[in-house]
Amino acid sequence: MLKGPRVASAPHFARHFLEEFTSRRLYREGRNSLLWATMAAWIPNKMFMIDIETSGVDPRKDEVLQIAILEMNFHDGFWAKGKTFNFFQHTDRKPTTKFTIEHMKEIFDRCNAAPFVPPSDVRKMILDFCKDCGADAPNIFFCGWNAGIFDLPFLAHHGYLFPAKYENDQLVGDCHYRIYEISGALNLAANVRGSNEINLVLKEAQKMGPKIEGNRHEALYDCERQMHILNALIKMLRP
Repeated sequence: MLKGPRVASAPHFARHFLEEFTSRRLYREGRNSLLWATMAAWIPNKMFMIDIETSGVDPRKDEVLQIAILEMNFHDGFWAKGKTFNFFQHTDRKPTTKFTIEHMKEIFDRCNAAPFVPPSDVRKMILDFCKDCGADAPNIFFCGWNAGIFDLPFLAHHGYLFPAKYENDQLVGDCHYRIYEISGALNLAANVRGSNEINLVLKEAQKMGPKIEGNRHEALYDCERQMHILNALIKMLRP
């Protein structure tokens, strides 16, 4: 799901998660530390675009409906589509708002019919998928649209993923604290062009990408769409 204003309601849920994902230790240790040198040199050629659909924006009372992950490999200067993970979790809820009725009815229908899978089992499925793609925890690099302040904190709150943290100078958890934010890339592209109108850049990027089959506001569709937006931004900014 391409998420805009709704992320503004999430910071108090994401605070602890973001503190774990922020490498304050790197700055405390200094640029000459082995830790800094190791992490600063790590530029992944593989990332995982992640997107979720939920019954609402409040992790305390809302549920995860769909989790989609798209493996991406950096090849010939652009991100290429790899394997996909697509999971629908059971819910008894029905769409009640205008937005969910208009855009998410099919997702709710699939979730109503799906069996319930414990979050711990879904977590194993996610990690097994990433491992099958060649990435092991905690060196799993996620990418997404506000994934660092919505998707990943929401999943962590419900036990679908464990956030990154340091224990005895070792990075542990299910994924890396570095998250490639599509919204930040859009801001950068707009600024390079002397503007802060990210919607104009987004529209141009969407026109540059191929037509994608599927339904907007469905998580796997959004993962692929966001990958093409990222590639379009690379084209825009490349000399």
